[in-house]
Amino acid sequence: MKYSKLIIIVLTILKSTVLLAQAEKIVVDSKNSAVEFMAIGSPSAIKIKGEKAKVDGVVQIENNKLQAILKVDLNSFETGMEMRDEHMKENYLQTDRPENKIAQLEIKNLSIPTEYWKNNKELNLDFIGDLTLHNVKKSIVGKIILSPYKDNSTINTTSELKVKLSEYKIEIPSFAGITVAEDVNITVKLPLIITAK
Repeated sequence: MKYSKLIIIVLTILKSTVLLAQAEKIVVDSKNSAVEFMAIGSPSAIKIKGEKAKVDGVVQIENNKLQAILKVDLNSFETGMEMRDEHMKENYLQTDRPENKIAQLEIKNLSIPTEYWKNNKELNLDFIGDLTLHNVKKSIVGKIILSPYKDNSTINTTSELKVKLSEYKIEIPSFAGITVAEDVNITVKLPLIITAK
């Protein structure tokens, strides 16, 4: 009995080792992704929420390191008011210029603890990446949550970061007497479909 248990433990460890050594085949589930921003306007601290945007890109995990290049079409954001959307995209994001249409987040060498693949628990990490927005590329920090991992399943990721508009040469938006705060909170929800080789 003890021998059988030992075999099972060894096989489990070997399986985990192989999983971490190989580059996993990861499909970015763009269809079920979501990118949202939340901006606070003044006076009256009105909340302006942008949604409807999707994520496209490439994610790879190899040797316990996550690499990602994620792209968002800024024209796809909606705030619930068509005139405000047009004002935001034309006057501030200036998405009519090809170089401003896409925002890109690049994450390199984010370490995933070995225990994550075996303990079936949610994982919270801080990351450092490069955000390209309004044709300006800057380093940015954020937080990412990974749902518990199970063999050949989907990992649901939620990332949060704060963008200071002036750092990306974006004027502080103002519309109908409401001026938006300089800091804008971004949330990215992205399912990753993982199929082991």
